[in-house]
Amino acid sequence: MTGSPYNSVANAAGGKPAFVSTPSISASKLACSLLVVLWSTPVVAADPISFDSTVKPFLNQYCAECHSGASPEGDISLKSLTGNLSREGELQRWEKIYHQLTLATMPPPAEAQPNRNTRVMVVRWLEQLFANAGMPIENKLSRPGYGNYLPHASLFGDAPVQPSFSPPRLWRIRPAVYANRLQQVAKGGNYVKPFTLKSGGHTFRDYDNQYVIAGADLAQLMANTKVAADLLTQTIDDKGQRKRGPRTPEQLFQLLDPDNASPSDEQFTTAVDWLYHHVLLRDPTDEEAQRTIAFARQSMSADGRELGVRNLVSAVLLHPECLYRSEQGTSQVDELGRVMLLPRELAFAIAYSLTDRRPDETLLQAADEGHLTDRKQVQTQVERILTDDTIDKPRILGFFREYFEYGGAVDVFKDLALNRNHAPEILVSDTDHLIMHIYRQDKDVLRELLTTNKSFVQFGMDSKTKQPVKASAKNLGAHFAYNLPPDWKWIPDQPIALPNAQRAGILTQPAWLVAKSGNFDNDAIRRGLWVRAKLLGGSVPDVPITVDAQLPNDETLTLREKMAVTEEAYCWKCHQNTNPVGLPFEMFDHFGRWRTQELGKPVVTTGAINNSHAEGLDGNVPDAIAMVRKLADSPRVRQVFVRHAFRYYMGRNETIHDAATLRRADQDYVNSGGSMKALIASLLTSDSFLYRKPIQGK
Repeated sequence: MTGSPYNSVANAAGGKPAFVSTPSISASKLACSLLVVLWSTPVVAADPISFDSTVKPFLNQYCAECHSGASPEGDISLKSLTGNLSREGELQRWEKIYHQLTLATMPPPAEAQPNRNTRVMVVRWLEQLFANAGMPIENKLSRPGYGNYLPHASLFGDAPVQPSFSPPRLWRIRPAVYANRLQQVAKGGNYVKPFTLKSGGHTFRDYDNQYVIAGADLAQLMANTKVAADLLTQTIDDKGQRKRGPRTPEQLFQLLDPDNASPSDEQFTTAVDWLYHHVLLRDPTDEEAQRTIAFARQSMSADGRELGVRNLVSAVLLHPECLYRSEQGTSQVDELGRVMLLPRELAFAIAYSLTDRRPDETLLQAADEGHLTDRKQVQTQVERILTDDTIDKPRILGFFREYFEYGGAVDVFKDLALNRNHAPEILVSDTDHLIMHIYRQDKDVLRELLTTNKSFVQFGMDSKTKQPVKASAKNLGAHFAYNLPPDWKWIPDQPIALPNAQRAGILTQPAWLVAKSGNFDNDAIRRGLWVRAKLLGGSVPDVPITVDAQLPNDETLTLREKMAVTEEAYCWKCHQNTNPVGLPFEMFDHFGRWRTQELGKPVVTTGAINNSHAEGLDGNVPDAIAMVRKLADSPRVRQVFVRHAFRYYMGRNETIHDAATLRRADQDYVNSGGSMKALIASLLTSDSFLYRKPIQGK
């Protein structure tokens, strides 16, 4: 079993945005319907699929007109393709064809389309072609950043849906989980995180199909294991007698004690039991106990007493359960072919979804006593953790940080000569506080996040007294980012209200505006990309490598004036989806300060919501404030937010099989008055979270 078990074309769904960059709504609806049909029903082929009988005629009919001749579109020529991957150039071309067909981006929506059955047969032929060559191809639909390619209508439409499920999986634990686990096992060690999370870009970082442990990871794992094993087997000399060290448990010292020349079977059993309980939070199986004891005896005999016991400790510390979370399920299959996760699997899944630590005692006890065997019992534990303020839940703020991406403000270099009051770390912290304030109120959360005119300003909490304090910053005027007057006096009673005409939610927080800016100017394109992907559920293709994506370097022009070059026909195919929703933020400068002029000229803040595929949402907007308020009222924006929450807490893209889960989560959010806790609880008690079912053919 791998961490990426759903590459099957006929069952995969959930990848790069389904937003097709065309000016025609009817064309995008066509693409949407094609994908819905493509991924929702099985294909029955009457005859074996072959290159000559099926694939070649398909390419000739739907692709050859544009992809042949001296100047084929996209530099992809279908000339001389045979299906032999060993021939020069065929591998790369077939791979590109495969991705275009699975994402349903080719043929273009305005062109004649193949029927569902033929398209899927060609895709399956390609999958088999790559598999036979020993190089199974990854379906992009499962990659981070491709989730929006699954049509929104297929998830939130009126069509009936089947109960949801997820594929079985092994999922590498997060670096923070690993670090906390190691400190819980052997506190005080100087450990180094052996692996990291990818940068994320416009998507979430902890996906189940993105990580394996290999190479340099293994070397650092071994080094950390040695540190922990040394701590747990430390002995000290006390007037000629060996005594156990401060972190050495009695169970292990019995094997280390030089006065105990021949440790008994019972002592070995006690030591192994302690290790399994302490490290894996469970009893060893009989087979595990016998194998581990035999290994310990052999190592102590061959390598000496101390090294042998350290090897014993290391063997348990390197158990796969310390590095991966396994979600395979029980052996009891329901009428839909699904299996529910084991109680212990659920305990770890719940803990890792909300915290960076192993399950607490209450959660483990519920699993051990058979109280994690149905949805209601799972909901009891999820709600207990969500409502217990003594339990640290970094995954809550973590979701909002990755969703809004404002944490990137600290990584954007700014010339302090232009603004000596710039303090990005303070701006990010202020936005953290605002988000958690709204989360704790837990009412109409998304709308508040998008529309509130309140803000924390240079706000901090004393770690000892837990009282508000003014956050210290190298630059004294951090409050200028919020357009507060020079003589503004810090107050502990926050958040404070800012002018309604100047601020509305996270997208007008200086932290977000700086994160979506360049070193010396705004970046309306990046801001527009975020709105398109995270609120409207669309996307824009990557810039072709043949395009020199540079704006004029004329310091007398405003950014909007420079961006006029992107309105040329070739560029506008993509920029129509970024510029109209990105340029309204020109009411702020690249330090996040509200403004009315740029280069001595009145700032133009107009824009438009376009190509949204949501009834009544498209239309011109006078500025960013009006735009985000309009977006905040849209059911589609709310549903897209639910889709993103699904990806974060499930660690994968949604598929067509998750439609029931998403509809339920959206309804629970609405019925609860916009409670984020209700949304999270709905996802963590959904069939997608509870049940596993192998993808057909995998």
